[in-house]
Amino acid sequence: MLFANALVWQWSPRQAGGPPSAPRAFAGFASWFTTDGDRITHVGHGDIPLSVLDEHKAEVVDLDGQLVLPGLHDSHIHLYHMGEVAHYVDLRGAASFDDLHARVAAHAAKYPDVDWLVGFGWEQDKLASPARYPTRADLDAISSTRPIYLWRTCYHIATVNSAALAKAGLDIVPHPAWANVPGGVVDLDAQGLPTGILRESAVNLVQKYILEQSDDIRTKYLQIGLQTALEFGLTAVHTNDAHCLPLYRQLQAKGELPIRVYMTPDQHELEDATTGALGPPIKDELITVDRVKLFGDGSLGAETAALRAPYRDSTNTGVLMETDAEMARKIHVANAAGYRVEIHAIGDRAAAQVLDAMGRIKGIDRPIMTHCQILGPDLIAKMAALGVVANIQPSFVVTDATFASKRLPQALLPYSYCWQTMVGAGVVCAGGSDAPIETSNPFQGMYDAIHRAAPLDDPRECMTFTEALQLYTLNGGQRFSFVAAPCAFAAKEETRLGDLASGFQADFVVVKYNLLETPEKLLAPDLLQRVYVQGRLRYDSIDGPKQPLAMQAAGLPGKNGKIRICRCCRAA
Repeated sequence: MLFANALVWQWSPRQAGGPPSAPRAFAGFASWFTTDGDRITHVGHGDIPLSVLDEHKAEVVDLDGQLVLPGLHDSHIHLYHMGEVAHYVDLRGAASFDDLHARVAAHAAKYPDVDWLVGFGWEQDKLASPARYPTRADLDAISSTRPIYLWRTCYHIATVNSAALAKAGLDIVPHPAWANVPGGVVDLDAQGLPTGILRESAVNLVQKYILEQSDDIRTKYLQIGLQTALEFGLTAVHTNDAHCLPLYRQLQAKGELPIRVYMTPDQHELEDATTGALGPPIKDELITVDRVKLFGDGSLGAETAALRAPYRDSTNTGVLMETDAEMARKIHVANAAGYRVEIHAIGDRAAAQVLDAMGRIKGIDRPIMTHCQILGPDLIAKMAALGVVANIQPSFVVTDATFASKRLPQALLPYSYCWQTMVGAGVVCAGGSDAPIETSNPFQGMYDAIHRAAPLDDPRECMTFTEALQLYTLNGGQRFSFVAAPCAFAAKEETRLGDLASGFQADFVVVKYNLLETPEKLLAPDLLQRVYVQGRLRYDSIDGPKQPLAMQAAGLPGKNGKIRICRCCRAA
């Protein structure tokens, strides 16, 4: 197939023998390219040779001067939850306790036969001033008989009512066990009774009793997530979905998997029940499972991210999910079985623990640290020395800016969300969304990487469009830092994804505007035109997805909505 009359994005060549973090610059536009099956065969400038025209005369696509970008990756996403939350009470933007109450009550009235009332997206700073978490008493006022389970926007804290505790077989009486939940916290009142607020692993005390869905329903949730990702322009996702591998493989077998899936299951999912050993990594046509997920700490908004210094006006330093010894053991087990590790670490204390554990593994293979929001110069240097891929979420800068300076000690702010500082130190960064916490729209992520938001809008940390694009192409495949292919690098696919060059996979997106000249068009509603994966047209803005999907996708705009206005700007 011949794609003609286009602006075909070209990266500068990789330096032979150079470090993976060596910058890749924009190298101009080609004007045409050809594909054969799932691969790009030729890329050219100027007039198309007659031999090429003759060979492809029956398969010519005129792109009318539109921009062609390498396939876009989301390096950290939760596809299953994207589908699941379409059926939850949406509490994003709830501006008061009355608002939260009304939304849950309306959902309860709409679905009178649903046993559990599950919601997501509340933020304590928006519900009251001063900020206050919703409690068991607040939810009991909504219903004393139907169990209610409401996730905070970060999915690291949930609040439940008395009926939910009863459904889980938990008596509301003082008991020493409330204060002894490994890796979690149950908030207690002055009488030693649970307030309904569950932090980190304590959510499992109740969550495991929420009705399990059938495989058919769970597959539909995945299809919603896949369709949403496709309609936003993603050709690959690095997704954390519990117990979903068989469902993904069924979709692939039926030809209903429209994009690439790099799955990162929790490590315990792959462990043999008897020996604790991990099964072998998996590499299928569109599915890869070669890394496992571990957790270092919680979230900043929930004040469970583990810090080396206390939160502002507090003695709290957050929650470490593992002991030092257990973190090191789990990394060793994964590495010995041929898996890479992807470890959630938001606070600097968690990052220090994770990096120390990684440093004990000789020859550790391209480990990933996800979020990396609060660091320090010592930690950044260690990340670079160990070859750790920083899996970052640019939109967090914008949404967290509303409270980060209120929660963090002032001394930590210069090394918070410091993407350019990390890149300058030789750390490869890959871009992701953590959807459904944020929108899975990669163009929104690029926009936020360019603009950021006060008080985290230091121009020295803002990215150009070229740098932001690399987060979602080269680096996601493997790593970032203006590497060959950050996202492709994160996926260990930098030799076949993230670039539009001969021999690479024919994964690419077509957009209406030249974003190098007009990066403000990143948020244009008519930006995305087409998405190709393996040389096949998977999405067309005129006709919609080129894939039979069971359910229509919800908007899932992210916790701050689809459009965000930010202050600083570096355009190119």
